[in-house]
Amino acid sequence: MPPAETPRPDQADGIRTARARNERMLLRALLLAVAAGVVIDLVVILVALGVGKDGAVAGALVGSTLALVVTLPTVGSALAARRLDATAWAMVLMGSWMVKMFVLIIALLLLRDAEWLSRPWLGLALLAGAIVSAVTEAVGMMRGRPRLEVAPTTPRDPGEQ
Repeated sequence: MPPAETPRPDQADGIRTARARNERMLLRALLLAVAAGVVIDLVVILVALGVGKDGAVAGALVGSTLALVVTLPTVGSALAARRLDATAWAMVLMGSWMVKMFVLIIALLLLRDAEWLSRPWLGLALLAGAIVSAVTEAVGMMRGRPRLEVAPTTPRDPGEQ
């Protein structure tokens, strides 16, 4: 297989433009997801304040914090890995996903017997924050339609096999 050619300057500019656009779109989707998660968690906390049952506010606050533990590392890892190739980028995102799931499970195990917080409110806030963030991120990415960043190759010689 012949070595990959360097794209022509006009092609390289197009690739850089597409990459910059994709990065802006990704960052926008991630930040909107975090903002939507924070807003929905604030709503859950306010409802918990209105209910006023024992541990409702504590459960909503802890659940909201854990929802941010699920969403914020996605922003950080996506920004840190954006200049890496696709395989390394996927490894960073999957690695961060595994770490945050590990942290989440440990936190939930440690809070398992906490008498001072309501587990249903914790679960509601965690679920609401995580789902709203994921849906917002997905919708933002689908609306943006990222461009594929592929450098064109030279046509093969018909005599080559």
